Amino acid sequence: MNRRMIASLACATLMATAANAQQNDLPLNNGAEVTLPGSNPSVGGLNGDLFWKVLPGDRVLAYSGPLGQAVQVSGFHEGLFDTDWSTSPDFYDRLIGPALPSTTAPGNLEPAFLQLGGVSSETLVVVGNSGFGNPCTIVPSLCSPPGGTCPPTGIINGYVVDLSFSSTPGSGIIVPADGTPASDLALTFLFPDGMSLTGGPCGLGDYSLQNRHSTDETQADDLGGISAYDGFQLAGGGPIPDAVVSTLTNSLAFREPILNVRADSGTGLGVETSDFVGGGATNGLKLSLGGDPGVTIGMEIHHETAPVPNLAVAASALSPLPLPGLPLAGGRLYVAVDALFLTTASQWQGVVVGGTFVSSQLPVGAGSVGLELFSEGFVLDLSTLTGVNTNRVRTSLLP
Repeated sequence: MNRRMIASLACATLMATAANAQQNDLPLNNGAEVTLPGSNPSVGGLNGDLFWKVLPGDRVLAYSGPLGQAVQVSGFHEGLFDTDWSTSPDFYDRLIGPALPSTTAPGNLEPAFLQLGGVSSETLVVVGNSGFGNPCTIVPSLCSPPGGTCPPTGIINGYVVDLSFSSTPGSGIIVPADGTPASDLALTFLFPDGMSLTGGPCGLGDYSLQNRHSTDETQADDLGGISAYDGFQLAGGGPIPDAVVSTLTNSLAFREPILNVRADSGTGLGVETSDFVGGGATNGLKLSLGGDPGVTIGMEIHHETAPVPNLAVAASALSPLPLPGLPLAGGRLYVAVDALFLTTASQWQGVVVGGTFVSSQLPVGAGSVGLELFSEGFVLDLSTLTGVNTNRVRTSLLP
């Protein structure tokens, strides 16, 4: 069974979540279509099979608060699938640390340890065994025959999971957020060693799978067909960037309120958001205006502990303000108050309900090609008239 054949398999999913009052997701994908393996048998470790996603500091990690110009990771949103549920699968070990520009694929960002010969400032997160039972016993219709122990041929079963930790400020993984490439952040998953795709009770060996990918991203192609933010390595063969249409759907959540840009590229997919947690896709960072007049842009604020009652406002401007920004009703302002700011702020207003505010979509014409948008959200506590801000997000408007 080769990598391409596995990529064509469908994935039946169940939700398994852990509650966290401070899990504000930053997904950057429009939903998973495939789940990919590594080598057969898999090769573990830093020189083996791995895959990554980068959060670019100059686009999504601009924030100044009690931790300085930094934010606190509070959890993960990811999938866990297995080809043999007679034993519970392990979650992959993962590294959170700096990213560097690729030396072999110009424009791609990759985990720094691939260039530096080993880890240094990365944080290793070991989740361990999931303890999850066979999905066939939870939803018998997922399997064939119903109530059996194996899914139908060509299907792998698993879960979509929220993993939460760090319930108090400063107690978790703190990562830089100075709004520059110095804050480029890589989330890297390391395959367990020795998994096989042959044999086993269901015919696909015993292979746990966490590499869930979106394959229809519409981010603007400004790098000749490759993604700036994703890639993989097979058996130590060196880093390979993902295609521009592909991105990892596993993602991070943060303690701080998070702004996600939600865009419609005018390609027929509509407003692109991720599975289960909303947010925005990679087109919110690099938006192609080739689909004009169907291109629109909107904002989503994630603030799980938003006060009641509240007023949520988001705005875009053509210029950023240097961090730490300007004081604003208890929060900080990171974007210039220009004509665009006033226009968008008047349109993108509402209430955070259930931890989320989603704005209306505004059209973006082809005449805006070449502009950079800098966007920020703010949530005001109407009982105290004090508020908190989100991170700042940069969106490039490209042909």
